[in-house]
Amino acid sequence: MKEFQVTSGPFIRDKNSTKKIMFHLLIALTPIILFSFYKNGIIPFINDKVTILGMFYPLIFIILGPIFTFLTELIYVKFFLKKDHTEVKRHINSSFSIFPGLFLALVLPINTPISILFFGSVIATMIGKMLFGGFGHNVFNPALIGYLFVTVIYGSMIASNGGYLNAMEMDAITTATPLSNVALVEGIGTYETLVEPYGGLLNFFIGTIPGALGEVSALLCLLAFIYLSILKVIKWKIPVVYVGTVFAMTCIIGSYNGLGVWYPLFQVMSGGLLFGAVFMATDPVTSPTTPIAQILYGLFLGILTVLIRYLTPYPEGVMTSILLMNMFVFILDKIGSRSRFNFNRSVFSFLFAWVLIIGLSLQIGYGFKKEDPKVDTNFNVNNIETKDGKTVYTVTQKGFSGNIKAEITIEDDLIININVLEISDDYYPKVTKENFDKQLIEGQENITEVETVSGATVTSTAIKNMIINTLKDYRGE
Repeated sequence: MKEFQVTSGPFIRDKNSTKKIMFHLLIALTPIILFSFYKNGIIPFINDKVTILGMFYPLIFIILGPIFTFLTELIYVKFFLKKDHTEVKRHINSSFSIFPGLFLALVLPINTPISILFFGSVIATMIGKMLFGGFGHNVFNPALIGYLFVTVIYGSMIASNGGYLNAMEMDAITTATPLSNVALVEGIGTYETLVEPYGGLLNFFIGTIPGALGEVSALLCLLAFIYLSILKVIKWKIPVVYVGTVFAMTCIIGSYNGLGVWYPLFQVMSGGLLFGAVFMATDPVTSPTTPIAQILYGLFLGILTVLIRYLTPYPEGVMTSILLMNMFVFILDKIGSRSRFNFNRSVFSFLFAWVLIIGLSLQIGYGFKKEDPKVDTNFNVNNIETKDGKTVYTVTQKGFSGNIKAEITIEDDLIININVLEISDDYYPKVTKENFDKQLIEGQENITEVETVSGATVTSTAIKNMIINTLKDYRGE
């Protein structure tokens, strides 16, 4: 009788080794890094906005990220794990320790202090990666763990330094980043309020808009996607389904409010959606491995991103969505593996996703629909008192992280005092430091010409809109 021989796998091998995959990632990122250097360094230098050191700062910042994560992991392996020289060398050669720092640097604002980049890199390596056992064992994307740490703890400090605006943009652009600006416009917005402040959709496509160092160029992200997909470095289903879901949902929302195809294109090319979809959501360790799971992963990433963008004070949503979905990868892979030869087992998951996509899109679209275009739904008059020839308005206006409540005193048809009663925006101290209320009072005759406070654009714009709306109500406009 013949005996069966049983040997261990794997029996199927891929020509793409992990080193080759990481090498191709570096190639795909190189044009993005160079464009960031050009946009945030060379252009401001040519226009005499920065020194030579300022010109090279974006490049230095991006290079320091990988250095910080490499050194952090080296120290951890050497002194905490107590590996000998040979083991340390073997570990470093196979851990690809530079990538968490590189991705972290690319998703942070240009005005992030280097000390904060260092702390974020340490958190990305220690908590996001090594705590789970190192490369291949981490549940969450390490770079996004570092990003979450930096934005939650140091977000207001970074914003006070100028946030996402480079030296050139601080003078040329008086509004916030495109997605932050969405929270300030009336209703869902128009082409004039959402796109024109930054030029046109071509500017979004090329990348000449405010944003994180590596996220702004839709063109370069698309080229990177094509390159990495052809070489089978990334799982193409995830970014295609992810971006497609966001496009479909925002298309429904925009159509419900009478907006054209420019609106979903604006949403897709704003913020870090394309960069996150191509480079972060496809992380080989923290993303699903089965085809059906990858499609479901992309669908729910898109749903979460739209929900966060429209229903929370946080305008981005991409990085948070990826971190949240990292927790459910094992469940999706379980569904995917069971459905590989019996698709019926995944039907409920797909139906649930599509019900959410259509239902939430219609609900959000209805919620933002405005019957009267003259009314700012972000503004409310709580009380009006008249005494001794003065009219005192108590009003609220939607700010960055909640409503801003203020008393506005009017005498002889002019505002004489602005007293903010309640505000939860972390950027308000910078507004008061710049005496913005005084600027509004002095410039109320031409209030639309009063420039907002750089580094606190959302908060200062909300206060400015509150004054405009109060004057309109007082004058019966």
